[in-house]
Amino acid sequence: MRTLIIQLPFGQPGTATVYPHALVQTDTPAASLNVQWAQSPLLPRTDRQTEVVALVPAGALSWHRVTLPAGLHKQTARLKAALQGLLEDALLDDPAQLHLALQAHWKNTEQPWVAACDRAWLSAQLQALESAGITVHRIVPEFAPVGAALHITAVGPADEGWLWLQQVDRGVWGMPMASGLTAQDVLSDEDNANAHLSAEPGVVSWVSERLGLKAPMVAPKQHWLRALDTGWDLAQFEFEANARARRLKNWQRNASQLWHSRDWRPTRWGLGVLLASQLLGLNVWAYKTRADWQAQQSSWAQVLRETFPQTLVVVDAPLQMAREVARLRQGSGQLSPPDLEAMLGALGQSWPAGSAAPSQFQFEPDQLRLPELSLSVSAQQALEKGLNAQGYAWRTDGTAGVMTAKQGQP
Repeated sequence: MRTLIIQLPFGQPGTATVYPHALVQTDTPAASLNVQWAQSPLLPRTDRQTEVVALVPAGALSWHRVTLPAGLHKQTARLKAALQGLLEDALLDDPAQLHLALQAHWKNTEQPWVAACDRAWLSAQLQALESAGITVHRIVPEFAPVGAALHITAVGPADEGWLWLQQVDRGVWGMPMASGLTAQDVLSDEDNANAHLSAEPGVVSWVSERLGLKAPMVAPKQHWLRALDTGWDLAQFEFEANARARRLKNWQRNASQLWHSRDWRPTRWGLGVLLASQLLGLNVWAYKTRADWQAQQSSWAQVLRETFPQTLVVVDAPLQMAREVARLRQGSGQLSPPDLEAMLGALGQSWPAGSAAPSQFQFEPDQLRLPELSLSVSAQQALEKGLNAQGYAWRTDGTAGVMTAKQGQP
């Protein structure tokens, strides 16, 4: 799946505002970034298969941990006001002027993280992109408090670079390289053993010489790819627009990850084997069912030919046999279930005791109709049960009762 990452610049957008951006194929194992800069009208055009992610720079965000009141997850309408009240003393600006966003799965987290940024700035940036024909599907922070171990990323040129640190227990904070940092300012003894470092080409030597740390060199802006996988989405509350498009992109992203990611390869193989086994089982079951049906048809046809040798062509053995038996019975003068005498006899045997006998009836081939039937519901149920035992069906048609021989009765 293709993803267009656009980093939002500081300050209010204007006609000369330049946006760092990269178009990356996120479902490839070794995705790399080719960062370019362009004004909003010159940004790459996107299609339905492309997800657009707005990247909020780390310097535009502040991070806070809160303890939400019990039961607030059931009253999400009050969530925004609750966050503003909880962070009123921790924020330098008026909470009403800031945009607040909770981490994913905050309902199951005891003390979730909250990201805060200037609402007017974020709204202006998104409107500028919308005016250029670009719909943002996700808003993600450049760095987020994720991971149990401390992760340090050195970015920028040496004279203007920053060290950005992130950890799930301590949040996100930055240190300017121009402030004369030492290794003790950055890492504690506990962090020194488990910390993960990475540095862009312009600051690798600075990290090595000033801090005495060995940091793997990564391509510029490569940490943008990690930002996509943190699970954060700042598009909440009043910025939760284009929800349907965002859900579609999330589904496409998850499907693409399931189909291409190496981590999901065992699952794909297992699913393929499961589907193949189900398909094979259905084919075997269908073959056996068809073979049993053909064997049954052959046995019926054999019985028909042995019983009635004059039958030359067998189309429907049970129906042909019933007709031959009916023909023999008619020729011998015996009654058959559809005959009037047989139907009257079965009706008399099943008629409920104590009920008035019918005074009139109408007979049609295979059907005996009793007009103006006056039987209670229980009496009709008893009559139906008795007739069923003798091979007849009973139903009501308005105020009349209808008796017919069951299909297949010779």
